[in-house]
Amino acid sequence: MTEKKIARCPGPSTQDIVLADAAPPPATFIAEAYTYLGDEDLSYDAYLSEDIARLERERLWPRTWQMACREEELPEPRDYVVFDIADESVILVRQEDGSIRAFINSCVHRGMQLLPSGTRGRAALLRCPFHGWTYGSDGALKSLPCAWDFDHVDRANSGLDEVSVERWGGFVFVFLGRNPPPLADFLDPVTALDLPVPMSDRHIVTHVRKHLPANWKLSVEAFLEAYHVIATHPEGLQSAGDANCQYDLLGPHVSRFIHTIGFQSPHLKSAPTEEEMLERLDRGRAGLKLQPGERARDVFAAHLRTVMAEQTGVDLSGVSTTQMMDSIEYFCFPNFVFFPGISLPMVYRFCPDPDSVHRCFFDLWFLAPIRPGQRPPPPPETIVLALDEPFASAPGLDPKLAYIYDQDVDNLGRLTRGIRASRKPGQTLGTYQEVRIRHMRQTHAAYLADG
Repeated sequence: MTEKKIARCPGPSTQDIVLADAAPPPATFIAEAYTYLGDEDLSYDAYLSEDIARLERERLWPRTWQMACREEELPEPRDYVVFDIADESVILVRQEDGSIRAFINSCVHRGMQLLPSGTRGRAALLRCPFHGWTYGSDGALKSLPCAWDFDHVDRANSGLDEVSVERWGGFVFVFLGRNPPPLADFLDPVTALDLPVPMSDRHIVTHVRKHLPANWKLSVEAFLEAYHVIATHPEGLQSAGDANCQYDLLGPHVSRFIHTIGFQSPHLKSAPTEEEMLERLDRGRAGLKLQPGERARDVFAAHLRTVMAEQTGVDLSGVSTTQMMDSIEYFCFPNFVFFPGISLPMVYRFCPDPDSVHRCFFDLWFLAPIRPGQRPPPPPETIVLALDEPFASAPGLDPKLAYIYDQDVDNLGRLTRGIRASRKPGQTLGTYQEVRIRHMRQTHAAYLADG
């Protein structure tokens, strides 16, 4: 593909802003990694076609590592989590030696689901509710009623079908197919990230699962760019960059954006003073003041370090300004997103609705640092929201963030209807601000083409 000159937003770039911070990150952490990937329209069929959904079940989901749960959801031996992706269902079980194994959630007798989808708990044995065939936490068949009628069953070789498991950063991944690539290779360079507060030193404080009115890819893509901020989230323009967001392609499965906070959108023409910006960030809550030569984002980041260190007991003095407060988002193909920052600590997962190509399920987690010397607290119950239930109805969710997510969900419903009505066969993407969408779609197409 011919290289093309990159169009960039006039004014300070993300690099200009972040490297001028009082506490900058290592330059390697925010190094730019953009590649021009073309400018042709991308077909809407990927979001609408039942045939493509079928190919995904055959060629995509069995051949990609899936983030199934967090380790703290399986604290003790015999604890389990059920994870579903498309038509697949998997039981993850903590073993006596501390390892985690995963089994297809299907009884070898007549295929009954052993445990309900979306559940978490503890089970000494996995007992089929249909006829009572029973398996150990290691997947081995332990007993079956009326064994005299099953002399033909080789009990030693009739255990549950096991799938591969690997862990990184406190996340537990499963691979449903055969011969998985090493997780570190699949997620490269994510697993080599050197973070002041590693992802493994965090725990779940909130988990919301929402049914979304859009295909899973359409939903992922809505969160891969900041181009929509000017129209969808205009209230954020006064204190966040958007058109000058940095977009990086870090490997075939990984991309990133860095979206600065404490620097006004380039769309706004009248620049605020640093004192005015600090007031926008603080909103009068802490009465923060600037010393000569200080920038608002550095002062606010220092305030967040102090407040959050007191809340968590974690030393945050080594956390850079950008990792303290900016929106830094890593996307790991096909459907896993995490933010390594401290004050915006989200994790996303998008799973297709097996009953409708026009729907998906969105898991939203918020993580916090684990208090030193302590085990992570028990994870909270998952808040489940139906299609017509807004994030604003989720108890404990920050109202400001809930409002933002509801804006995004409103977009998705209208986007789905618009795409279905469109006489134009595909979408026209920006070559820079929407390059992560094109990157994802190219990787997606490669998996579906490789039978």
